[in-house]
Amino acid sequence: MTRKSLLPGNATAWERANAEVSAANMLRSPVATIPRERDPLACDAAFVAPLGWERSVHFWNPGDDAGNRARIASSFADHLNYGCPATLENEISLDTGLTVTVREFFEVAGLTWPDFVVDIDIEPGDPAPNVAAVYAAALTRKPARDVLAMVRLLAAQPAASVFVAAATCVAPRLIVLPLGGAKPDPQIYVGAGTRVMPIVTVLPLETRQ
Repeated sequence: MTRKSLLPGNATAWERANAEVSAANMLRSPVATIPRERDPLACDAAFVAPLGWERSVHFWNPGDDAGNRARIASSFADHLNYGCPATLENEISLDTGLTVTVREFFEVAGLTWPDFVVDIDIEPGDPAPNVAAVYAAALTRKPARDVLAMVRLLAAQPAASVFVAAATCVAPRLIVLPLGGAKPDPQIYVGAGTRVMPIVTVLPLETRQ
């Protein structure tokens, strides 16, 4: 008896034998098994990781089964949106645990395409975030066409109309001075960016409504 097969004529003996075994097992499986195991929200645990690999889920947490299943379920929509600021923000946040905002070149004075900026939102008194981790995540996740110009730290003072802003790429320490603090030293930049200063002191800038 000759079995029908989708294998090409040059299939190896092992491939033909494997097809025979697989076909017999598939025929014995309930038809409903296939769509169930293809559904990340309903499949057995053994199929979650293979589905994540198949759908190229970019962020994977081995200890978060529900989160992994949800990211697999949204993977098709996510891939359609990759490259847009909102998706880049979400991926950097997943990587680092920080709240970030991506600003494109036309939103930041002095930038031109293909530059963009990543702002880290922090509260006064918070420990200095891991800027290097944000920088690495942004470089890994960004579209190939874009260039990361800088990573900035944005800290808001309690008063609603007062904001503190500075930029750094590698500074391990951040000091935020309160309103009324000492005037800046000529070598310290207020509201500007640096890539090599080991300590960044940020003075409050008052934004007038």
